[in-house]
Amino acid sequence: MNRFLTRETEVATETRPGKIEGLPGWYFVLVGLLVASNDFSLQFSDRYSWVGYLPLALVAVHLTLWFTLLSRRRKYLRAVWRSKQALALVAVLFALRLGLQVGLTKLTDSAAPLHSYTHLILGLVMLIVTTAGAWFDQWLILRVVNRDA
Repeated sequence: MNRFLTRETEVATETRPGKIEGLPGWYFVLVGLLVASNDFSLQFSDRYSWVGYLPLALVAVHLTLWFTLLSRRRKYLRAVWRSKQALALVAVLFALRLGLQVGLTKLTDSAAPLHSYTHLILGLVMLIVTTAGAWFDQWLILRVVNRDA
């Protein structure tokens, strides 16, 4: 072991060329909005007809930005596909998120009266859960992927 490591050599080893970078934080807010937009449009489309087009507009923005981040996403996905641990982690996290969304939907459908703000509440919860969950999923997967690199 070298006792004379400096901060510059530590930074150089942290940013090695094989290290996979994650997506920027604003991207996860967009993903959360995309998930929540369906519930928002269901809640308010009877009063405001333009809200029904909100999911389509967010899908268009999402796809446009997806192509601008394509090279970073490609490297990320390639690294996930090459690691069996990361693939297993992705499958488990996907199942957990799906179970959470189904559970929240059943809970709000059974607990909320008709013509209430169920979709608004569910949309806000899914916005927060999806944004935080997607960021955490990426952080966890990057730890597994970059440990192997």
